[in-house]
Amino acid sequence: MKKEACELVDEILEFLWMENPVEATLAGVHSYDGRLEKLDQVSRRNKLNRKKEYLNQITALQDQRINSPELDLLKAALEVGIRMEEEAGSLDRDAATYPRLALYGVYQLVARSSTPSHYRALRAVDRMREIPRILAEGKLNISYGENIPYILTMGAAELTATGREYLSQLVSMLVAEVPDLENVVKKYADHALKAFEDYLEFLIEEIQPRSNGASGVGEELFDFLLKREHQLSLNESDLRKIAFEEAERAESELEKQAALLGGSGTWRDKISTPDNRKPASDLLSYWKRIVDEVKQAVKGAGLVTLPTEGELVVTQTPPFERMIIPTAGYIEAPLFEEGSKAFFCVTIPAKGSREEEMEAALEMHSRVKALLTVVRDVYPGRHTLLERRKKGGNKLAYLARGNMLEEGWCSYVLGLVTDQELFDDPKLSLYANRDRLLAASRVLIDLDLHTRGLNEAQAVSRLAAATGITQLQAWFQVRSLASSPTSSVGAMVGRIKIESWRENCRKKGGKTFSLKKFHDSLLGLCALPPDKVEKRLLQAFGKKRK
Repeated sequence: MKKEACELVDEILEFLWMENPVEATLAGVHSYDGRLEKLDQVSRRNKLNRKKEYLNQITALQDQRINSPELDLLKAALEVGIRMEEEAGSLDRDAATYPRLALYGVYQLVARSSTPSHYRALRAVDRMREIPRILAEGKLNISYGENIPYILTMGAAELTATGREYLSQLVSMLVAEVPDLENVVKKYADHALKAFEDYLEFLIEEIQPRSNGASGVGEELFDFLLKREHQLSLNESDLRKIAFEEAERAESELEKQAALLGGSGTWRDKISTPDNRKPASDLLSYWKRIVDEVKQAVKGAGLVTLPTEGELVVTQTPPFERMIIPTAGYIEAPLFEEGSKAFFCVTIPAKGSREEEMEAALEMHSRVKALLTVVRDVYPGRHTLLERRKKGGNKLAYLARGNMLEEGWCSYVLGLVTDQELFDDPKLSLYANRDRLLAASRVLIDLDLHTRGLNEAQAVSRLAAATGITQLQAWFQVRSLASSPTSSVGAMVGRIKIESWRENCRKKGGKTFSLKKFHDSLLGLCALPPDKVEKRLLQAFGKKRK
């Protein structure tokens, strides 16, 4: 990267971290650990104007033929941020933004930072002092908001109610770790908890009665997000056609898989039948064995080079994280924090649970579901991709976080391991194809919510009926889609692109084609836009050999 581009990238990143301090902490940048984002109208306007200035500076450099992948990604991010602020107005409609920032701001310092305990405690206190302010800004912004969807307000109310208990648990953990700061911690924790109570009352009494708006951002903005956020040459109509075809293909495969399993009933019946291969005891050891089994199977099959750097810790889910990790889940390591660790957390059912509750909990830990979770989240899924992507540089990896190929890879690997028949569970393929159906169905719901005025309640019913998930699971999915237009795209389109590139590279490579080489090459390029990834992959496999 040329000096001018490098300096501008550094300046813009520092500005973004300063203006988004919780995101900075998540990334392992600790210069702003004592702050929470300022979201009042004046701060928002100043931030918007600064983003426009930086966008002009990037364009000026590019006009001089000075460019880099980092500049490209920053330019797209700035364009998307500017347009979403000016047209979507999510800060005036999605009330969950404010308690989420407050909770994650404290959570990252208490639970995940590797900085010294007293430093983390003092910075957590600083952020708790900021919680009443950020929730007050939320009240004012949402008060002026128009066309607020009911599902977003109810999601915010639920987050605020459960978040208060979550914050209490974080505070207890902090006091236990740094007891000499107990008085100051509890003082500002009490203020923060009171602010949560007031915010919940505000949502229920003032915002819920007038939350009768629609989620949709419109076709023009949806198409813009496809083009700039996801770097896709697709429009709403193209995406809809692809999603319909994918849903039909997945449904057909599910019917075939159900027939192969034998017995009566549809694939929906079979996928909802309790698995008889459930763990009996010691769930943490059970999951550790699954993680190791999957790692060895993927390594033995020669599918991809697994990461050797970056420590992965399989551990029990802390009490305060049980609400967001009901069964098991992956938490990535902060990119810019030296010696940071990634965690795979396993949620152990609470002692004293009733027999039927324990049975339901153990069903969520069944072997087939455990295999799917580890494949998607760890080997060869998200953890493998994230560790490989770091080799391209932390700045590029940071700017590419959550991109289409990351989501697509996590979906792709489910089909990969079933096609390779790495495991002995006959239901694994059924679940993998249901994942394909869910990805396509989420895209169709996303499209209809944002471009055709689909009612959220209808969306929940439709998604549950199409995919066999529960109404509650569908509600969470629809709430996420309502607040984040086009967020469904990566899992489906990313996977389709990877499968297409693989077959094209197989044809070009002929007898010399190696699945491992393809996957390693892909992961080495996964921070780049899709068109550049495709071009470089085809070049690599199209080289003439002596």
